[in-house]
Amino acid sequence: MSNFDYYEDFEALLNEYMPIKEDEELKRKVTGTIVNTDRNFTYLEVAGEPKAVRVRTEELAGYSVGDEVEVLIVSQLEEDDSLVLIASKRRIDMEIGSEKLNAAYNNAEIVTGRILKRVKGGYVVELFFQQGFLPNSLSEIPFDQGDSFLGQEVSVVIKDVKEDKKGKKILLSRREIVAAKELEAIDKLVLDSVVKATVLEVLDFGLTVKLDGVRGFIHISEIDWKKTVDLQKLYKTGDVIEAKIIEIEKEKRNVRLSIKALKRNPWEILAEKNAVGSEVSGKVTRVVNYGAFVELLPGVEGLIHTSDFSWANKKVNVNAFVKVGDEVKVVITELNPTERKLKLGIKQLSANPWKDATEKYAVGSTLTGTVVEVKPFGIFVEVEEGVDGFIHNSDFAWSGNKRYSKGDKVEFKVTELNLEGQKIKGSIKDLTKNPWETALENYKVGDRIEKEIKNIQDFGMFVKLGEGVDGFIPTQLASRDFIKNLKDVFNVGDNVLAEIVEIDSEKKRIKLSIKKVQLEKEKNENKELIEKYGTSSSEE
Repeated sequence: MSNFDYYEDFEALLNEYMPIKEDEELKRKVTGTIVNTDRNFTYLEVAGEPKAVRVRTEELAGYSVGDEVEVLIVSQLEEDDSLVLIASKRRIDMEIGSEKLNAAYNNAEIVTGRILKRVKGGYVVELFFQQGFLPNSLSEIPFDQGDSFLGQEVSVVIKDVKEDKKGKKILLSRREIVAAKELEAIDKLVLDSVVKATVLEVLDFGLTVKLDGVRGFIHISEIDWKKTVDLQKLYKTGDVIEAKIIEIEKEKRNVRLSIKALKRNPWEILAEKNAVGSEVSGKVTRVVNYGAFVELLPGVEGLIHTSDFSWANKKVNVNAFVKVGDEVKVVITELNPTERKLKLGIKQLSANPWKDATEKYAVGSTLTGTVVEVKPFGIFVEVEEGVDGFIHNSDFAWSGNKRYSKGDKVEFKVTELNLEGQKIKGSIKDLTKNPWETALENYKVGDRIEKEIKNIQDFGMFVKLGEGVDGFIPTQLASRDFIKNLKDVFNVGDNVLAEIVEIDSEKKRIKLSIKKVQLEKEKNENKELIEKYGTSSSEE
């Protein structure tokens, strides 16, 4: 849509002072003397004219009874049974004004007009007794301040003039004039100078201000070194503030200011007094799932990452260490004031327990600790603050299902040490000798032993040889005679005499035979009979 399209809404205004019907034959200029005036009409006496001449009073503002004035007769009408000539001074003024308007347009002059009213898309401005249109986009008038400009005189340039059957259409602009004034004012500004400015508008992301005839902007990040959230609570339109000019872009008429620049950068202050490794105190401002933020100075916050709360290499519940508002002591672990990067730590307040881990937690050494966490697959044992050892279920005992609870005191042997990952793996059962090794020392093939039956299955029986070591008697070796169901002959808890017939070190299995003992016994008995009677028991 062009700027002229907006004339549709106020075109009637262009003819507001014009007579409704004009008579071309009656049109002529005359000079008359004001003889009478009222609120609506003023009457003139014109020499040689037998009829009264009437003009709208508003067209003769500044004139009094007795003054002479030139008018243009444009029509006539009947009034009180007599004819009255209708005249207009404005028509003469408009003709003169039209010539001045064209000259100003052709010479690109700056002219003065008065804002009559506000219409859709802009303002109606009167100049040279003509009415022109000043669009919002060329007005340089803040939308919310438009009403305050009504009735005021403004300097404008004539951008375009078009004529059609309905008359002149005049397009006006203040942009070039305001821009020129702003450029002139910008030339007077000095970078890094401190100025007073008036708040024009409070936005979510900053302040629009006016200073020495120039518009400027203060971004929300330039309000304070401390993060600002709600500007509406801090400022209002009309506030006079002090700020520092931090950027001037003359071509763009852009002036950026800063309020926080009036104060010294707190990052520089922090860096002057502290370095990496310094112990400082601050207040917890935020707790997040990856750590906590601590404010050391107004506008300076640092992060304590979850990994810097404890030397223990495990997931940390930040809320168990700190909460918002807490005053905490921390160590600076990284400081870059230029990039405003600050990292803090709590665990660094104490010595790193892993520093001498190679000697203190050497593989094969015995450690004592307290169970701090019980998992389905094992337990975590705290040896000292920041150092935990893990013991898998399978390393609790050589046999049986040993259970532990949180708070139990535990002694274990270190079986694995990972310095890089800060992990210790241990074993409780390794504190005692492997019962299988003991069994290999105590038993050999051919040994006859008498042991208690521990378990009876369809395929054989198990006997207890020692703690964590069982011997196996297959069904076919349970007796010299065929036994269909072992439970018909044997009972759990019975002691049986059997001979070790096989030891498998790899499979950790010891096989025994009752049958062999029985056959050997029978053989010896037969031998005794033969020696005594010359015959065996089998011949009887």
